[in-house]
Amino acid sequence: MYATWRRWWGIVAVVLVCAPLLAVAQPHPREARPDRNADRYRSADRSRGAMHVINDWRDEVSLSLWSDTQERLGEWSIRRGENVVLQERGGQIRVRPNDEMQVGDNSGWVEVGQVGQFQNGTWYVNMRDVWAATHPDRPEGRDTRRGEGTPKGEDSVVDQMLKRIK
Repeated sequence: MYATWRRWWGIVAVVLVCAPLLAVAQPHPREARPDRNADRYRSADRSRGAMHVINDWRDEVSLSLWSDTQERLGEWSIRRGENVVLQERGGQIRVRPNDEMQVGDNSGWVEVGQVGQFQNGTWYVNMRDVWAATHPDRPEGRDTRRGEGTPKGEDSVVDQMLKRIK
């Protein structure tokens, strides 16, 4: 009987020593390689965020926004001097750098990433920059619809606010 107990305890000891070694030696399944397009979409999602529009233009502007897949995201009318975060149906619009916008009805289109600055998950866009990008035939930052126009940076709402702070 002593030999039988000794044999069983020997088997238990071997199992207790070998079990952790066998568990560690198991092959790990290979992780799938991400395809190259997935990286592009992942980086586009990193720069996706709410859109804060600053109308530093002298007039009220209408802004149309479309996704890169030609889906209409919305249309807004933004008053002079207004700072807004674009919303549609009660929720903030989240845009990517390759989404396109248009100011007014007869201007060209420009991508958000060309005219906006991405900071802390939000795209900041000035209407003066959008106007300059969609009207390349006119001097940058000037509104020639009413005579002489104002050069970029002068009398903009943002500049006035900065002057008050200083």
